[in-house]
Amino acid sequence: MTAADYRAALEKVLRTVVEPQAADIDDRGRFPREAISALGRAGLLGLTLPTRLGGRGRGLAEAAHAVERVARCCGSTAAVLQAHFAATAVLARHAPPELLADIAAGTHLSTVALAEAGGNPLVPGGTSRAHGGVVGLHARKNWVVAAGEADSYVWSAPPLGPSGAATLWAVPAAAPGLCVPAAPDGVGLRGSASATVVADPVRVPDSAVLGADGAGAELVLTEVLPWWLALAAALATGLVEAVVRRSLDCATGPQPSWSRWQPPPTRQPDVRAELARMSLALDSLRLLLTDAVQAATWQRPDAQRRLLQVRATAGETAVRVAELGMKVCGQFAFRRDFGIERRFRDAHTAGYGQLPTDTALDHLGRVLCGLPLLS
Repeated sequence: MTAADYRAALEKVLRTVVEPQAADIDDRGRFPREAISALGRAGLLGLTLPTRLGGRGRGLAEAAHAVERVARCCGSTAAVLQAHFAATAVLARHAPPELLADIAAGTHLSTVALAEAGGNPLVPGGTSRAHGGVVGLHARKNWVVAAGEADSYVWSAPPLGPSGAATLWAVPAAAPGLCVPAAPDGVGLRGSASATVVADPVRVPDSAVLGADGAGAELVLTEVLPWWLALAAALATGLVEAVVRRSLDCATGPQPSWSRWQPPPTRQPDVRAELARMSLALDSLRLLLTDAVQAATWQRPDAQRRLLQVRATAGETAVRVAELGMKVCGQFAFRRDFGIERRFRDAHTAGYGQLPTDTALDHLGRVLCGLPLLS
């Protein structure tokens, strides 16, 4: 699949499925199953799998573009796609061929389960015990996107042996002992089915390990985290793009009759200045994201710092631009067809999750101070 092919397929799904259903997904807080299925049929769930595994052979840049474009229409669908791509980054190297074949065919959705209350996502809590070829994983994972909707979870747990900080596992959704709320917890973007998932314990065969026992923290750092950071920034960029576009529509479009007593928005210097600030913030964020993705793709020495920078910057920029959009559009910001208020909520919510903005800033500070992330 060439870049032109995948972009054409993506635009068709956005036009026919994602955009028409975005407002209803947000209103009802329902999982975007139709959109995810359509993305799968278009080959986009397997977008980043190597062609030798049946995928489309595209990289982080294409995944970031896909998440950003989806986020312009529906933040919840973009959050699900972000988690799937981040999980696929490690599954592509370590998962069994049959699971990868299902991802390539667009019939398997995966997600990540790393974060725990008050803990470092790189150093999981809970317990891991092996007996007779079966491993029991006991933990409580927070902010898991597509909880109860995904077909598998990339799950971090303490190592079975004495060495290492963590081990990663591919946990099937049907694994015994996996407890998912019957209804979403109400955290995360409204339609993303984000919830706390409990393993009490969940039992998986020892063959479900991803990589070597004890090597999970390194896998998260080198394979999962770069994708998660870049795609979180891409999601925020898509939200910013949507707010800027709708704010311009609000300012330049037909004005109601009752507003004739005041100048049109485009004749108000303060409104023009706010629109300019929003546009500058969007362009600056795009440059940072492009640089961070290139740094990760080419494995530049500053890649980790660039990715942490753009994750933190994107989270704060999305909130700031969404607030300006509410100010520029005034009461129109709350209209369902404008969607500004929806993006305002999404921007605030996207700052949390598996690696929230505050954690990205802390990790960035560690990098700048020469401290290890795994301390």
